[in-house]
Amino acid sequence: MERPINGNNSLPVKLQPSNLRPIAYRILSKKHGLNIKTDALSLLTEVVSYKYGFDWKGFQSQQFIEEIGKIWKLEDRGIFIDGPGLKQVVREINNKGESTISRSSSTEAVDATKAGRTDTIVDTEQEEQSLNWQEYFKIINPNEQTPCKFDKQRKQFSLIHGRHDKKALSDTLSNYLQSSVELFNNRYNLLYDRLSRNESFQKTSYTSISSISKTMSNLTSEITLIKNVLGRDGSKFILFGLLNKGTNDEYILEDSTDYIELNLSQTYKAEGSFYCPGMFVIVEGIYSASGGLSNTRSDYIGGCFHVSHIGHPPAERREISNENYGHVDFLGIHKQTGDKVLKINKVLRKKLVSLEKSLHGHKILMLGSECNLDNFKILDGLKKFFHRLENSIIESNNEDVPLALILTGSFSSKPLTSTSSTLASVSNSELYKGYFDDLSVIISQFPNVVEKVKFVLIPGKNDPWQSSYSLGGSNLNYLPQSSLPRLFVNRLERLLPRGNLILGWNPLRINYLSQELVILKDELISKFKRNDIIFENDLEIEKELVRLDQSPERINHIISQEQQEHVSPKIKQARKLVKTLLDQGHLQPFLKDLKLVNPDYDYALRIEPLPTILILNDVNFENFEVTYNGCKVINIARLLSPSSRKINFVEYTPSHKRFDFKELYF
Repeated sequence: MERPINGNNSLPVKLQPSNLRPIAYRILSKKHGLNIKTDALSLLTEVVSYKYGFDWKGFQSQQFIEEIGKIWKLEDRGIFIDGPGLKQVVREINNKGESTISRSSSTEAVDATKAGRTDTIVDTEQEEQSLNWQEYFKIINPNEQTPCKFDKQRKQFSLIHGRHDKKALSDTLSNYLQSSVELFNNRYNLLYDRLSRNESFQKTSYTSISSISKTMSNLTSEITLIKNVLGRDGSKFILFGLLNKGTNDEYILEDSTDYIELNLSQTYKAEGSFYCPGMFVIVEGIYSASGGLSNTRSDYIGGCFHVSHIGHPPAERREISNENYGHVDFLGIHKQTGDKVLKINKVLRKKLVSLEKSLHGHKILMLGSECNLDNFKILDGLKKFFHRLENSIIESNNEDVPLALILTGSFSSKPLTSTSSTLASVSNSELYKGYFDDLSVIISQFPNVVEKVKFVLIPGKNDPWQSSYSLGGSNLNYLPQSSLPRLFVNRLERLLPRGNLILGWNPLRINYLSQELVILKDELISKFKRNDIIFENDLEIEKELVRLDQSPERINHIISQEQQEHVSPKIKQARKLVKTLLDQGHLQPFLKDLKLVNPDYDYALRIEPLPTILILNDVNFENFEVTYNGCKVINIARLLSPSSRKINFVEYTPSHKRFDFKELYF
C-alpha cells in the first residue's frame, strides 16, 4: 500500500494499536456504528503514526478517522471494517487529496476541512453531471461475472476463490467434484434465507403456507428440519427441501439435515406452478413412522411423510433482496479488487436511475432465436431488416442507432458434428464458417449498420463446440454454453469496428445503468411439461370435469367464466412458467440427468436477487410478456416460422422498461 503523504511538520512515531483503540472506538463504533477488526486497527495505527506523528491525538487525525467512517458507510461496506477494505478506503482518500484536511494548526484545519467538504460537494455535482452512461452499459459473460456464493453463516454473499485461476485449473477434476456437491447446497441455503424473511413463515406468525395458495390448510407456519420430525409419529409439520427421486423411484425430500420419503397420493398442489424433480418445494402434511417403500430397507428409519399440500418458495422482489444483501455488485459495475465483494452505494444507485430515465432514445434490438444462416429465407429476411435499420439511422440523423443488436442461435439448422473422416470434418467446419461469411457480405451493404451497430451473438444447441458431441440434443448441451469460436467469425470481426462484435455466452447478462437484463436460450416449457408431476388428485379433478362437461349447463358456465377472466390459455401457461422459474431463483431448476450444468459457473444461472428483466428465447412458445414480483419476463419466439415470410423481433426501451414486439414482412 502506498503510504499517505505526511502533511504535518512533526516526525512519524511508532504507535501500538492499543494507543489508537479508544479514539477509533469513539469515532467509528459509537458515532458511526462500525466495528473495526484487529488487522484493520493495526493498519490504521500504522497510517496515523506515519501521517500525523506526535499529533496523532489531534484534530486532523480525528478528522481523518471520521472521513474513513463516512466513506465506509457511504459505500455500504457493512458494519465490520477489515484490513483489505480499509486499505481501499485510505487509497481513495489519498487520491482525493488529503492536504485540505491535514494542516499544522487547528484553526487552519477547520477552514481546510470546510473547504474540503465544499470541494467534495463540487466534485459530486461534477460527477453527477459528467456521469458517462457508456461506463455502465456492459455485456457480461459468465466468465466475466463476479463469482459469488451465499454464505449461510454471515447471510451475505462472498467471493468464490481460486475457481478460475491457473492453479485451480491444474486441479480441474477436484474443483468440479467439489462444485457439484455444493451446487444444490448453495441453492438450498439461499432459498431458505429468503423464506426466513417471508411473513408467512415467521415463528411468531400463526398463518400457514395457505397464504400462498387458497387450497392449503391452516397450520403453524414454522418450517421444521427433517431430522426434527423423527420420533413424532402422527404430528403435522411444514418441511422445505429438494424434491428428488430415491433408489426405489419413490419421491423424497432432502434438506440440510436428512431426507424423508414422501407419500403424494392425497396431495393438493398450489396452482400456477410446475412441480419437477430438482425443484425446492414446501410440503405440508403428517409424519408417519411406518409405511412407504423405503421402510423395507434395513438402513432406513425415516418413516414416511404424507403430504397434504405442496407449493413453491415465493419469490422476493428485487429491491427487497438487494436491501438485505447490501446491494452487491454482482455484474462488476466497479472493478473488483482485493478479496471483498464490492457494493453499489446509495448515491450511485440514485444517479444511475435518474440518468437512465433521461435517455429516451436508447433501445436494444433482439431478433427471434434460431437465426439459421443456412436458410435462404432467413437471409432474405435479414437483408430486409438491415435495409430498414440502415434507413432508420439515416433518416434520424444517427439518433436512432440501437445500443446493441442481439442475434440468437442456433446459427445452423443442423449441428456441427465431427466425423471419422478428417476431410469431412474440415468440410463441415468450413461450411459453418461460410454461413457467417455470407452474413458479413449482407451486412457490408449497409455502411451505417456496419459503422455504428454493436452485434451480439448468442449460441444455440447446434453451434460449436458442444454440438460436436451433443449432436444438437438439449440434454447433452450443458449450461452455461461458451461463446462461438472466433475462427468462424473472423471475417465478420474484420468488417465491424473494434469492439462492435461481442461473442456472448448462453446465458448472457446486460448491465444497463441500474438495470440487470438476463438473456437465456433454452426450451424450458418443454422440459417443464415433460417432467411435471401428475398428482392423483389432478387426475380425479380431470375425470370429474370430463363428466361434468357433458352437460350444456356446465359448458355455458365454463365459457362465461373464461369470458370474465379475460385470460387466454397461452397467458396462463406463460404465467405458470414464469412463476416456477422465479420462485426457484435459478435458470435450470432440474436434476443433473435432466439438464447438465457446469458447476463452476452455477452462480451465473442464479436469478436471486431477481433481475430487472428476464428474456427467454424458447422456440416452443409464442411471444409473451409477464410481470411477476416486479420482474418483467418476456419470451421471443422463433425468428422465422416455417410457413411465413416475416421476421420476428423485439425492441426494448430501457428508459420506460417497455418492450415492443414487431414483425417485418419480406
